[in-house]
Amino acid sequence: MGHGDLYTTVAQIVPVLLLTLMWDSAYLERIRSERRPARCGGSAGFFWAKPRVRMFILSIAILVMATLLLDVLVLAGLVPDVAAVRVVVVRGSVVAMGALLFWIWVDVVRATDTRTGGGDP
Repeated sequence: MGHGDLYTTVAQIVPVLLLTLMWDSAYLERIRSERRPARCGGSAGFFWAKPRVRMFILSIAILVMATLLLDVLVLAGLVPDVAAVRVVVVRGSVVAMGALLFWIWVDVVRATDTRTGGGDP
């Protein structure tokens, strides 16, 4: 696979990953409906409190959009195809896939956790 194929492939998969990450309605609806107090001074709260979830999701979205923009700029010939650009594009794609895997993992574990009523007893 040549480098041109890398950029073309990334330009096709990154938007799909972004849509999957941002419009997973079950995840966003669940977060909206949950009460998630932050841990303060050792109190029993959530590490993934709503402000932290917000920053995580927005950071991933910005990174993925920047990866896509860089990819398109290379395909348009406005940015040269050099090793550093390929590394940035591949890392951005890996982060997007890692975030998607994380959300899938969390949803599957939650859905099958018998302690919270998600799985069979």
